[in-house]
Amino acid sequence: MDLSKKEREFLTTFVAIADKFLKSPSNKGKLRNGTRHRRSSADAAQLRKRIVAARKRNVPVRKIADKFGITPAYVYQIVKPPN
Repeated sequence: MDLSKKEREFLTTFVAIADKFLKSPSNKGKLRNGTRHRRSSADAAQLRKRIVAARKRNVPVRKIADKFGITPAYVYQIVKPPN
């Protein structure tokens, strides 16, 4: 399969961008030191109460997530009433 000069340049650029993206620190995730933490049911209940109380005080979700080391989506899941 022969590629034209333009196609080779495109592929080279594409590979360089993909490599740069994979090596970037921003794609490592939101976990603190790369470990996951299991919580007991008592700890989870206490965390839930603290999150709900913070949301009632109108604390931004991002601030709550950073404080407790969780994702903003998890904060929204906890605060959302069950259907």
